[in-house]
Amino acid sequence: MRVSLLLGIAAFLWLGGGAVTAAASAKDEPVKEPGVLERIGKTAQKVGDKIEQGFTKAGRKLKEKKVGEKIERKLKKAAHKTAEGFKKAGDKIDKKLNN
Repeated sequence: MRVSLLLGIAAFLWLGGGAVTAAASAKDEPVKEPGVLERIGKTAQKVGDKIEQGFTKAGRKLKEKKVGEKIERKLKKAAHKTAEGFKKAGDKIDKKLNN
């Protein structure tokens, strides 16, 4: 019975001894933990860094795929087709008015 009690105490001290030591040292030295506002500020900084990395990565991908050039070509094509459509509509209006 005493042996199991001693083994139990030894195991407790071995497993939880760090907590006892930490509690004892906490009384000796005050632990300076960051405040809530400091932790929020650090977290916000980390989130901002991640967002910046994401935009940088997305910008790099857009540049690699030459998306800007493709959009420019499509807009020019759409503008050209629109101009053709207005020209045809104008020609039809002129034809109807002159008849």
